[in-house]
Amino acid sequence: MTLAGAWLVQCVTASGARAIDILPRDYLALPSGTNLAAFYYDLIRSSEFNLAAVGTSKNKNNTDLHIDVGVYRQIYYGDIGGRSWAAEVIVPFGTEAGQIVGNKLGRSTGVGDILVAAGISFLPQLERTYNIAMALYVSMPTGSYSPIQRLNLGANRWSFDPQIGYTQAIGNKFWFDTAVDVIMYTNNDDIGVYHAILRQQPTYQGQVWFSYVPDKSSLVSVGYAVQVGGAQNINGINTGIKTESEQVRFAYSKSLTNQFQVVGSVAHDVSVTGGFKKDVEVLFRALYTWR
Repeated sequence: MTLAGAWLVQCVTASGARAIDILPRDYLALPSGTNLAAFYYDLIRSSEFNLAAVGTSKNKNNTDLHIDVGVYRQIYYGDIGGRSWAAEVIVPFGTEAGQIVGNKLGRSTGVGDILVAAGISFLPQLERTYNIAMALYVSMPTGSYSPIQRLNLGANRWSFDPQIGYTQAIGNKFWFDTAVDVIMYTNNDDIGVYHAILRQQPTYQGQVWFSYVPDKSSLVSVGYAVQVGGAQNINGINTGIKTESEQVRFAYSKSLTNQFQVVGSVAHDVSVTGGFKKDVEVLFRALYTWR
C-alpha cells in the first residue's frame, strides 16, 4: 500500500464510519422521567489490513492498529401519546495509532465526533419483555481533525444513522435482540495537502444477540454482526476502502443494583474487506439510572 492510500485510514477507524452497535436489551424502554448515564471503554487491536481488489497485509509486514476510546453517553426517557421516547448525546474521546506495511500512520489523541440521537417506541405501552423502536443518530464534525494527519478521531463530515431495534424475552430463560441500520455520510472536502474530496457510499449493518438468563441479575450473550457497503472514493477515484465485515461477539451483563449495571464484551472480526480486521475488541460499559 502506498502512502497516498494510507491517508484514507482515518475513515475506517474510530472516526465514525461504524454504525451504532447495540448490547443486549438496549432497546428496552425505561419509564418516563428516567435519566441514564453510561461510560464505555473500547479497546481494539488489529494486525491485518485489507485493501479491496489488492490484498491483505499482516503484522509480519509491520501492519497494526491500536485504538483506545472512552465514551460518555447521556439518555433521557419521556412519554408521548403513551409511547416511550428517548433523547441522548454521545461524546467519544481517546487515542489511536498504527502502521501499514511499515508506513507509520501517526497518533491521534483527543475528542471524537459528538453524536446526538432521538428515538421512539412503536408500541403504545411500556413493556418489560419486548419492544420495537427506531432511533436516528447524527454524528457532527466536532472531533479532532487535521487534513495532513493520516489518523483522526474526527471525520470532518456529518453522518446520519437511522436504526430499528427489536428486543424480546423468550420464556423465562432466554432473550433475543436484533437491530438493522444504515449510515449515510456527507463529503469530507479537506483530505490531504491538496484538500481533496472524499465521498463514501452508505454502510448497512445487521446485528443479533441471543442471551441466556442464569439468574434475575445476569445475562450471558452471544452475538453476530455484518456490515456491507461503505465504498470510498477521492475525487472520483476508488480507494479500495470499504466498511465490509463479519464479527462474532460474546457478552456478560450484571445488574449490581436496580440502578447500576455493568457489561463486558469481547468481539473478533471473522472477515473484513477494505479496512483493518479486529483481532480483538474488548468493550466495558457501566451505566446508572435515576429519576
